[in-house]
Amino acid sequence: MPYPRAHYFVFVVMGVIALGFWPSYFGAWTAAPWQFHAHGIAASLWVTMVAAQSWTAHHRQLDLHRAIGKSSLLLFPFLIGGLTAIIDVTAKGYVAGNDIGRTMFGGSFLIGIAVAITAYVTVYYRAMKFRRKVWLHSGYMLTTPLILFESPFGRILNGFMPGLQIRGIEDIGLVMPAILWSMALELAVIAAIWLRYRARSTPFLVAACFIVAQMLTMSLMIDMPVLKTMLAWLGHLPSAALVLTGMAIGAATSWAGWRAGSRPAASRSAAAQPA
Repeated sequence: MPYPRAHYFVFVVMGVIALGFWPSYFGAWTAAPWQFHAHGIAASLWVTMVAAQSWTAHHRQLDLHRAIGKSSLLLFPFLIGGLTAIIDVTAKGYVAGNDIGRTMFGGSFLIGIAVAITAYVTVYYRAMKFRRKVWLHSGYMLTTPLILFESPFGRILNGFMPGLQIRGIEDIGLVMPAILWSMALELAVIAAIWLRYRARSTPFLVAACFIVAQMLTMSLMIDMPVLKTMLAWLGHLPSAALVLTGMAIGAATSWAGWRAGSRPAASRSAAAQPA
C-alpha cells in the first residue's frame, strides 16, 4: 500500500488545526458565528476521515476502509458548504465594515477560498474516479488535508513566529505574509514527496498547481476592485443561498466522481461469470 505513514502526517495536520484555530474557534466555541461551526465541524470530520482511511488501509481493515470512503460521499457536500459559509461570513463582515482584517484582505480571502473550493472539487472527483488505482486514489485523498493546512498554520505563524507575530492592529498587514509562507511550506512538502515517488506523485503535483494559483491570486489581486465588488454583492445575498450552493456543488462532485469510477455494466457482468 502507498504512503504507509501518511496517517501520522494527517495527525500532525490535526494538531496544527487545533493549535491554529484555538484562539478564534475551539477556545471561543460559544461565541463563534454559525459559519465557523459549519466549516470547522465539517473540516475536522473530513481530516479525521482521511486519517482513518489511511490507518485502516495499512492495518488490513479494508472493509472498514471502504465504508469510511463511502461516508466521504455524504460528507463532501458539507465540506464545500462549510467553505462557502466562510465566504458568507467574510462578505458580510466586509459589508458591515466591522473587521479590519476582512476590510483589508476580503478580496484575497474570497479568491483564495474560491481556488480552494476548485481544488477540493478537482482532487476529490479524481480520488473517486480513480478509487480502483491505489496510488492515485490515496494521493488525491491525502492532498485534501494538505490544502487545508495553510489557514491554521498561517495563524500559528501570526501568533508565535518572530517577524510575523501580530501583537496589535498595527501588525494586521502580516496576515498575508504568514499565509504565503504557509503555502510555501506546503509546496516544500510536495517537493519532498515528488523527489521520493516521482511518477506516482501526480496527485500532489495537481495540488501544487492550485497552491501556486492561490499564492499568485491572493498576493497580486489583493486590491482588485472586481473582487471587492463581488464581495459586496455576496455580502447582501441570503446566507442560505451561498451555503446551499456550496453543498450542491459538493453533492454533484460526489455523484459525478462515484459514477466516473464505476465499472461499466458489461465489465461487471463479465466479472460475475464463473470461470
